[in-house]
Amino acid sequence: MTCDLVVENAAVLTLDAEWRVHEPGFVAVRGDAIAGVGPMAERDDWEAASAVDAGGRLLMPGFVNAHTHVAMAAFRSAGEDMRDRLGRYLFPLEKRLVTRELVRAASRYCLVEMASSGTTTFADMYYFEDEVAKSAKEAGLRCVLGETVVDFPAPDAPEPYGGIAYGLRFIGEWLGDELVTPCLAPHATYTVGPDRLREIRRVSEGKGLPALMHIAETAPENARFRASHGSVIRYLRSEGLLYPGLVGAHMVYLDDDDIGIVAESGMSVAHCPASNAKSGRPICPAGALSEAGVRLGLATDGPISGNGMDMQGVVGLFPKMQKVLALDREAVPARDAVRAATLGGAEALGLGSVTGSLEPGKKADMILVDADAFNMAPVYDWYAAVAYAMRPHNVDTVFVGGRVVKDGAGMRGVDEAAAKADMRAIAASCSGVIAELERGTR
Repeated sequence: MTCDLVVENAAVLTLDAEWRVHEPGFVAVRGDAIAGVGPMAERDDWEAASAVDAGGRLLMPGFVNAHTHVAMAAFRSAGEDMRDRLGRYLFPLEKRLVTRELVRAASRYCLVEMASSGTTTFADMYYFEDEVAKSAKEAGLRCVLGETVVDFPAPDAPEPYGGIAYGLRFIGEWLGDELVTPCLAPHATYTVGPDRLREIRRVSEGKGLPALMHIAETAPENARFRASHGSVIRYLRSEGLLYPGLVGAHMVYLDDDDIGIVAESGMSVAHCPASNAKSGRPICPAGALSEAGVRLGLATDGPISGNGMDMQGVVGLFPKMQKVLALDREAVPARDAVRAATLGGAEALGLGSVTGSLEPGKKADMILVDADAFNMAPVYDWYAAVAYAMRPHNVDTVFVGGRVVKDGAGMRGVDEAAAKADMRAIAASCSGVIAELERGTR
């Protein structure tokens, strides 16, 4: 059998249904897809145009970051530790500072951080998502990009709900791209009315696309819909707005009945443990959601929310916080956490047949990890090592569709020095407004 690339002599963590680990093993790539996976005893069955000797390093699926706002890298560390930060600070900040140029440069900058730490697929919701798409193509990353819809004038749409028309143009331009899945992203239940949410559902289902939304995230949202319907989830069910293509980010205000409703609806959840903890919010019952059969992915949230955009920062925090919630050390074992950070996220975004595990027929989205580093070795359990010991600097090489997007020499598609220079210029131009708004809210 012939192929274009073989990565060999690796500890191959497949994340397939049988939890197979080949140590040592190989992955064969033909075109942009995986053609074969197995132990080194079967390596000689493949004739490869090129080979990479992993030298015992870990080869695993790339991380899938199921919820981000990458362009908010421009505002990282601004306005921290304040009450009602979204309404009092972030919405005014975005109104004054967010432009097409800022989104393009800040996205490019943030994608370097994500790729360098092993993320190969991400979901994003923000403004000017066509610019995020261009940056993702440059970086070579797979993505699901949701154009934000709100009921007030937005940076890229002067009229309320203008994000729908903008998003439809975005979808028309990018639908069918090999890396970019365009879609609509209604911001939240409290910023998008039910009629518009129904319209977004019709559009999304008609085109076979997901829809991304913040759900059951904030205390005021919870209080409002608990008073009127019993909960945010029960409100959405009453309006016919829970469906398989919906990806709900956060989902921290849920009771046992809500968990059952979510599972029955077929919707997915993007769990953001770090940003929710930083905001002082309840712990999402992510373990219970997963046990109920809900497709569950992990996410960093945006650079101003979770701050760090590396998935290592959430893959370990997820099981730890679930153990605290359950008062049970056995809650959410390490391998379930690793699955949520890879295949779980892919499934949540509707990409489970495309990426998230190392199996023949799937895209060759994978990362090489230096497991001999001081912070990882020795390794007795690969899942525990990834969930609890692995750090961003352990990622050595990143492949998307079989192409190297990052290795020891840096990013292939992005000039890292130029990305840093652009971010310094953005910070200089934003600093005055950021300081002014902080003075007004303290």
